[in-house]
Amino acid sequence: SGSSGINAEYGGLRKQWYQRRVREDLRKLIKFACNQERIPFTCPCQESGMEASHVPPYPMKIAAAEGRDERLIRSETCMFMIKLPQYSSEKIMRERILQAINCRDDPLSG
Repeated sequence: SGSSGINAEYGGLRKQWYQRRVREDLRKLIKFACNQERIPFTCPCQESGMEASHVPPYPMKIAAAEGRDERLIRSETCMFMIKLPQYSSEKIMRERILQAINCRDDPLSG
């Protein structure tokens, strides 16, 4: 029937939108955590012939932070570390993470 085709198409569009949203949020989280647009494959120092490695340590570290629901996450960009308070629910944690990673797009956020 025609209505099932519309529902299937809508479901596919919704899935594409969700996947794009997840990729965009992941890109913002990487920017928040290490101040890079993407995780670098090689260190710029190595490309110029130097032996030093200045890429962020992998994998990303998550450390406990002081505070509860009212606190935002913080990052130590040189350590590729996120400091995450112990939120009372996954919903609050998601809201705080999204608030933190999206605040760089706000010119008044500092």
